[in-house]
Amino acid sequence: MFKKCKTHPNKTSQIILVSSVAVLMLAGCERLPTGTIGSELNADATLAIEKNRVIEASLPTPTQHLACADFQTNQVVTIKGHTQLAKNCDLATKGVQFILDSSNTSLDCNGAILGPTDTTANKTAITIKPKQDNAITQLAVANCHVQGYGHALNIRQKTNPNVRYNQGLTDPEANRALAPQDIRIINVSSEGSNNSGIFVGDHVQRVTFDQLRVARSGTVGLYLEFGSQHNTIQNSVFIDNGFRSFKPNREAIAGDASGFNTIQNNEFIHNGAGSVLLYRNCFEHADDPSQSNHFKRTESARDNIIKGNTFREEPVGVWVASRQSRNLKGFTCGAYPLAETLLASYHIDSAKDNQILGNTFIQVDTGIIVEDDGTQIMNNDFTQADGIAIKIGSEIREKYADKSKGVLAAIQNTQVRNNRFAANKPLVQQIQISAPNQATTVLMDNRTNE
Repeated sequence: MFKKCKTHPNKTSQIILVSSVAVLMLAGCERLPTGTIGSELNADATLAIEKNRVIEASLPTPTQHLACADFQTNQVVTIKGHTQLAKNCDLATKGVQFILDSSNTSLDCNGAILGPTDTTANKTAITIKPKQDNAITQLAVANCHVQGYGHALNIRQKTNPNVRYNQGLTDPEANRALAPQDIRIINVSSEGSNNSGIFVGDHVQRVTFDQLRVARSGTVGLYLEFGSQHNTIQNSVFIDNGFRSFKPNREAIAGDASGFNTIQNNEFIHNGAGSVLLYRNCFEHADDPSQSNHFKRTESARDNIIKGNTFREEPVGVWVASRQSRNLKGFTCGAYPLAETLLASYHIDSAKDNQILGNTFIQVDTGIIVEDDGTQIMNNDFTQADGIAIKIGSEIREKYADKSKGVLAAIQNTQVRNNRFAANKPLVQQIQISAPNQATTVLMDNRTNE
C-alpha cells in the first residue's frame, strides 16, 4: 500500500509557511509534487513568513516578559502566570525547554524559533505537566516554532500510566480527573521531531489545537493517547510525517483509544502511513510493566468527527480500526485476542461510531478504510481521489469471526450517503465492499461527478 520515498542525498526539503497555508518545496519523495499547496509562492513569501510567525491568539495580558538574552543553553524554564517572550527570539541552538505546571498559565513565544542542542535532542521543547497528581486547567501556548527535539509539545499527567496502572488506578474517569484539561495551542509548528511532533497524553481532555504546522515528525505527527477525549484539531497542516530512513512508518494523527474528538478543516499531505488512523492498542508489551505506557486500554477510538479536511497524496486518508487486520505478533499484546498462528497474532480492534463528513480526497491510494462498526461516511468529495475511494470490510474479522467474543464477520451499520465520485470509473470500482458487508452497509444518494 505504501510507496517508498527515493533517496536524494544532495537535496533537501523545506516547509515555508504563508499565512496558515503550507508551501512545500521538496526534492526527495516521488509521491509528493514539487511546488505549492493551495497558494502560489511569490516574491512576498519571505515577508509573509516573518509576519505570520506571530498571530493574535487572544491570550491573557502578559504578567511577565522575557528577553531573548535571558535564556541559557539547555535551560529548563518553568512558566509562571502569563509569560511573553521578546519578539522573534532565535533560540534555535539553545536547547531551551519550557514547562507549564500550573493552572491559569500561558506562554506566548511571540514568534520564537526553538531548537535543541545535542544534549536536548530527545527532550521536549514545551511540556504541560502538573506539579502534583491533580488536574491543571486553563492553559495556553501560542506562536512557538520548534525545530527538532524529541517532541515539540507534550501534554501529560504528572505520573506515568504504568505507575497508576500498577497501583490499580484504572478507572477512566478517575484518570481523567487527574489529567490536564481546557487548553489552547495556537500557531505552533513542529519541524523534524525525532519522535511524535505533538503528544497528547492519556486521559487529557478538551485541548484545542488551532493553526498548527507539523512536518517531518519521526513517528506520528500528533498522537492522541488512550482515554484522551473531546479534543479539537483544526485549521492545521500535516506534511511528510511518519517516515524513517525514507520509509513510511506512521501517520499524521493517531487516535489510540481516544474518543469524542473533532478533526476539522485541516490539510494532510504525503504522510507515511496515512492521515488519520483510529485504533485501540492491544495492550502492547503487556509482559513488561516497566514500560511507561503499560496500561490496558478499555475504551474505543469512538465517536470522533472528521470533517472538512483535505487529504492529498496519502496512502490512506482515514482508517477506522487500523489494527484489526494487522499482524501484531511482535507486539506481545496482552488483551483482546482473536486468532493466533505460528507466524501471526490478531487482536480485536475497536473504533466505533465515527463520522467522516464533507472531506476532499485528492490523489490518494485509498480514501477511507472501514473495519469496525457504526461509521458514517457522508458528503465527501472523491472526484479526484484516483485510487479506491472507500473500502469496507475486514479480512481478519471475516476469517476469524467469533460471536462469543462479540466479533461478527460483517461490519455493522456503515452508512455511505451523499458522496461524490469520479465519473471515469464505475461506482463499484470506487466503493469496494466485501461480500459479508453488502447487507450491513447502506448506500444512498451517492453520485458521480458528471
